[in-house]
Amino acid sequence: MTEIQLVSYPKPWLLFWVTDLFASGYFYFALYRKWRDCNRGIRQPMVDGRKWGRAVKIWLAEVFLQRQLFGLSSFRWLLHLLIFFGFIALAFLSLFLFLLKPLGYLNLDGGLTGYFLRGGGYVFIKIWGDSFGLALLLGLVAASVRRFLFRPAQQINNQADLVLLFLLFWLTLSGFALEGLRLALAPAEIARYSFVGRLFIPPGNYTLEALKPWLTALWVLHCFSGLSLLLYLPHSKLLHSILSPLVIGMNALEEQERKDLYWPDVAKHRATR
Repeated sequence: MTEIQLVSYPKPWLLFWVTDLFASGYFYFALYRKWRDCNRGIRQPMVDGRKWGRAVKIWLAEVFLQRQLFGLSSFRWLLHLLIFFGFIALAFLSLFLFLLKPLGYLNLDGGLTGYFLRGGGYVFIKIWGDSFGLALLLGLVAASVRRFLFRPAQQINNQADLVLLFLLFWLTLSGFALEGLRLALAPAEIARYSFVGRLFIPPGNYTLEALKPWLTALWVLHCFSGLSLLLYLPHSKLLHSILSPLVIGMNALEEQERKDLYWPDVAKHRATR
């Protein structure tokens, strides 16, 4: 594969960094307050590292496998996994690409910047982004259909759920739209790996100069919407889905000290026929 030529266009980095600093500071402060409230009333047991390991195991099963939700509804479990893993994987990809550039400038990347941004690893980046972006989009569409068309009687469409759903939808679609604009300037050999992003390529032939204003505008909308989501996360169910299992894990330590039955040991005590 020939070396990839990255599309370069103006970006308001100073405004972005100032806003990001504020949004990140608020997020970590709110996260600390949420964790302090969730942790209130939990006795901090003095236990050995082996039991802490069991609590971590419980937390991983609750967060990444959504064990309790699977017991309630396999369909809801699948939707949550698509949204959760799609969001986490795309966030990890953004963080990875964000760290590559400064490391490349400092010659501390070991050649990874050139490989992933201009070499053979670029294909991996495109496939990763489109695959998990598609998973997130499918999960959001299915969740919207279930919420608005086949809503269970006990489910309430509150404002917090709708705001989170809208932000995730917008971030996913604007991300694909931004990728489509970039691909409009890329050769077909490269564009074919973005199997979802290429569907957003605008019809016609364009030059970089013609697309620069649109690229900048869409980049601003996409990135600052991401910062808006960062500000909103502490007040959304997305954060609750991570903190709650952590509290479960903390409770598990105390329950183990009291010899209570708790997953994954419950299976040992099930009644047999």
